[in-house]
Amino acid sequence: MSKKDRAKLERGPKLHEPVCIGESVKIGIHLAIERFRLDSSQTELPFPTSLSTTERAYIHRYCNQLGNLKASSRGSGQNRCITVRKTAGGKTFKTLPSYFSFVHSATQVNAVLSKYPVTAKEKQDLTPLVVKSANTNESRDKSNFGRLTTVVPQVPLKRGNSELNKFRESLPVYQMGIAIVEGINTNKVVLIAGETGSGKTTQVPQLIIDDCYDRKEPCRILCTQPRRIAAVSIAERVAAERGERIGHVVGYQIRLESKISPKTVLTFCTTGVLLRTLMGGDACLSNVTHVIVDEVHERDRFTDFLLLCLKEALPHHQNLRVILMSATLNMTLFSEYFDGCPVVCVPGNLYHVDELFLEDILKWTAYKNKDMDNAMLKTQKSKGQVECLSEWCSKQLNIAESAIGSGTEEDSDVTTSDNAELGEEKEELEPWVIEEMDRRLKEVWLTGSEESFHQILYLISSENVSVDYVQSETSTTPLMIAAARGFINVVEHLLSLGADASIRTSNNWTALDFAKKFNKIDILELLEAHLSSLESGHVEVGEDLQLVSEEDRELLSAYQQSFDDEKVDISLVTCLINHIQTMEREGAILVFLPGYDDIMNLKAAITDDRRFPQGKLVIYTLHSSLQYSDQKRVFKPPPQGIRKIILSTNIAETSITINDVVFVIDCGKVKEKTYDALTSLTMLKSNWISKASALQRKGRAGRCQSGKCYHLFSRSRYMHLQDYQTPEILRLPLQELCLHTKLLAPVSQSIETFLSKCPQAPPQLIIRNAIHNLKQIDALDPFEDMTELGQHLSDLPIEPRLGKIILYSVVLKCLDPVLTIVSTLSYKDPFIIPALPSERRSLMGKRRKFAEESYSDHMVFLRTFQAWQKAKAEGWERAFCEKNFISSSTMEMISGIRVQLLAQLRASGFLKARGAGDIRDLNANSDNWALVKACLVAGTYPNVIQRDRLTCCVPQLNRE
Repeated sequence: MSKKDRAKLERGPKLHEPVCIGESVKIGIHLAIERFRLDSSQTELPFPTSLSTTERAYIHRYCNQLGNLKASSRGSGQNRCITVRKTAGGKTFKTLPSYFSFVHSATQVNAVLSKYPVTAKEKQDLTPLVVKSANTNESRDKSNFGRLTTVVPQVPLKRGNSELNKFRESLPVYQMGIAIVEGINTNKVVLIAGETGSGKTTQVPQLIIDDCYDRKEPCRILCTQPRRIAAVSIAERVAAERGERIGHVVGYQIRLESKISPKTVLTFCTTGVLLRTLMGGDACLSNVTHVIVDEVHERDRFTDFLLLCLKEALPHHQNLRVILMSATLNMTLFSEYFDGCPVVCVPGNLYHVDELFLEDILKWTAYKNKDMDNAMLKTQKSKGQVECLSEWCSKQLNIAESAIGSGTEEDSDVTTSDNAELGEEKEELEPWVIEEMDRRLKEVWLTGSEESFHQILYLISSENVSVDYVQSETSTTPLMIAAARGFINVVEHLLSLGADASIRTSNNWTALDFAKKFNKIDILELLEAHLSSLESGHVEVGEDLQLVSEEDRELLSAYQQSFDDEKVDISLVTCLINHIQTMEREGAILVFLPGYDDIMNLKAAITDDRRFPQGKLVIYTLHSSLQYSDQKRVFKPPPQGIRKIILSTNIAETSITINDVVFVIDCGKVKEKTYDALTSLTMLKSNWISKASALQRKGRAGRCQSGKCYHLFSRSRYMHLQDYQTPEILRLPLQELCLHTKLLAPVSQSIETFLSKCPQAPPQLIIRNAIHNLKQIDALDPFEDMTELGQHLSDLPIEPRLGKIILYSVVLKCLDPVLTIVSTLSYKDPFIIPALPSERRSLMGKRRKFAEESYSDHMVFLRTFQAWQKAKAEGWERAFCEKNFISSSTMEMISGIRVQLLAQLRASGFLKARGAGDIRDLNANSDNWALVKACLVAGTYPNVIQRDRLTCCVPQLNRE
């Protein structure tokens, strides 16, 4: 290792450099900090001194990301340690600042009220709904926009002939058709659980149609899907299987698009469309005989909300049947929610799929990046040091069988331990030292006195007693006893003296086991972090990890120290695709990526890589924001000799099926919005998937033949994944859902009461925060009733605060710039932060240029988008993005959001086709930056600050 590399290792990474640490250390740090954040009784969390400078740097950065934690280091050299503390909130005003009104303003208001007094109707409008004499449907949404078209139930037409009949009959669901139909006809609610490939999504609706045709019974079936693309593609598939054209007996209806007719008896729709229909009152279900809720295991917040609405509506509709369809995941939760409804389990139709994890992939591809060699040198050096220590310890601390218990073979039914030479080690000590150590250790064990440890530590430091001295009667070491008794300072001191945490007692327990058994969580985390920091193989591993060779572990460790696994390694994925292309049989490759940025980056990397022969690959992308016409091409088989590569988000996990996929590359990440109730912040970031999602992704490779799944995470990481993904309703702010609740819940029922009935109710703190915020922006009145503003905000597919900005721009006629700014705020900052300091300075210069002396980030977003549009029209978009450090994929997403919002404004009546209120009229003031800022301030209130120009201070306000 060069002097430069060694100096870099000692000082740790600089601010712009990535922080790469061992996987197990990272897992331990995350677990410890998350427990600390949620424990209100803890104010600080110390970490052991055994952490390296890079590991401490990672803790600093991780705490900065979370926002409400502060990490500080103290000490020097081997005694340097880091402590995490909770930051205290700053002083806040008890009330938000109100708008100032002058004396003449009050005079003018009184004059207006005298000339136009408040009418009885206006007073009635201000009366709480719960005390009005009007019927309970007064709170319902009266607009027809976005609702399902009313179709009368009718006897379905006979199915036509189709070349797909043979395929249908081979599916497990079709073969269990009689049992499924019988269960639906005899129960109000049925849960159908089927493995990937069982055919439940396409066949269950058809089984109901065929049964109703045979019995000449009218029906109208609604089948919900969590995504638009799934609703359309499945509807077209079912229509094809019935030998019909789409929009006849089988149709679909999604936001702003539909294909149905008066003869339609089966309508596929998104969950949002059905919820919008229910907002007009559950009387709409009187014409519905079956509601099928598909993919309930995905747990998006609208599906959970729909289940609640259907459960509430069932008692009022005796002819309604609800069918829940799920992968075989967490079935008990849904069954119990619907009062123990019957479950029909359908076996899968999967072929065998081989699984490879990160350590296998690194070995197979022989992949190396530029930093792996240095990491391997570091590993070899530390390995030699630990082996010497291990050899010394094994000689000193082997316990003979005669020293454990009675010394008979029958009494020693546990491991004989590696400490066979304990007698020799103890013989080297003075008898009084052995007697004193045994007595002191026993005393601590029995009484829990931490004071006795002072003498033990003195004997260890001054009488040549091993720090891993084994007590004669209990075969425990000082570290084990300190861990069991919860003496965290003693444990840390013993570890600093070199105590071996992997030693076992006669009953096969380590110090880690003692901490776990006696529920000493802080010590458990400390020991886990310490063990993780050792790269010698001493850490106890699971059965899967025991199958990994020492060579593969070293390779894995070197990779993890050279790349930050919070990101997607585009270089590794490209290398893996190349190996599949050159060494594997024919078959499509499906790559799961977190988001659109990663999809476009990988697509560009493959396109620019000379290893891939031109014309031999065809690349498709799958993302929920893409037009369905573009996404349909992914289902078509490629020409002979050409391999199809699909780059997708988790949309391809369960919602759609691509039959020719043989190879799956699972990056192990999903992009999720997460709301932190402790900081009131919402973040969009890549999180690790659950074990259930990993299983679903694996299943995508075994639909038509045996396949392979390449997981870009280790077996160790897989063991620490959650069993199931956290439901959206538990990790997102609920303002939008609270508005929907007011349109769906009984008038006499509060939002909190209604949402508490969800399958897994969101925390009360999050609900109350959402209600408080909606009242502050005037979407709800003080009585928790929806205002007219709230009605309009519920129509827009964005956060209420952003929707309010758009509505102000319609009133003030500056729509276009506000649309751009809001679209950017609803997604993310389009700028890419470069690694080099000189490039970061250049980026700041670019932003200042776009700001045009306004000192406004919003102006930066607006001018950047306008410049990008111009560059795209002139054909030099890519060069423009590279020059200005802009993500092209992010700009495409922002453009798509703009189009969607414009379509929504047209459908809601805010944007007219011609005349007053048309696009030209609503942009009459678009060049007036003061009006644009007025929209932003009005929409973001109460998240505002007020500068005191006399003191030049910015007082802090409550963050809502």
